[in-house]
Amino acid sequence: MNRSLRTIAAAMLLALYAPPVSAEEPPKFSDHRVKVYAGKHAKPRLDHEFWRDRGETYRWAMEDDKINAGGRFIVVILPCGSECQAPTFLDVRTGRITQFFTVSNWGDVPDEFEPVVSRADSRLIVFRGKRNEKGINGNHYYLIDDRGELKHVHTTDTGGDFKAALKAE
Repeated sequence: MNRSLRTIAAAMLLALYAPPVSAEEPPKFSDHRVKVYAGKHAKPRLDHEFWRDRGETYRWAMEDDKINAGGRFIVVILPCGSECQAPTFLDVRTGRITQFFTVSNWGDVPDEFEPVVSRADSRLIVFRGKRNEKGINGNHYYLIDDRGELKHVHTTDTGGDFKAALKAE
């Protein structure tokens, strides 16, 4: 196989296995508005030993925290190291807890840095860093569906530099 064909084949393989990184503008919170649930909050469903061991964290979140994502979810952050967080969703309507991936590898960041950025009245949520300590170290944009599941819509590779403000407003 000649050199140019090998180069093309290698590029095609990289394109197939690389996570999507787009040159287009990242999504904005205001483009994904949702009505914020105002009803009674359900008790957290601690139906697994892992959740029961952290039951007080979820009960406190349900009592003290306000909805801060997707119109009906509270983002509850579980620690997983000094430069690592394990975000979970607590659905205030059903009490269901959903766990995703960890975010980490921020390095030197300003005091106001938030690894998870969300809004109560938007389906958009941004995870900043590496997901499960792998892949692109950047801003990962997702949409939250009604069940609390995530759909990846955009990634911006920051190369681990999170000093600039997040441009999702």
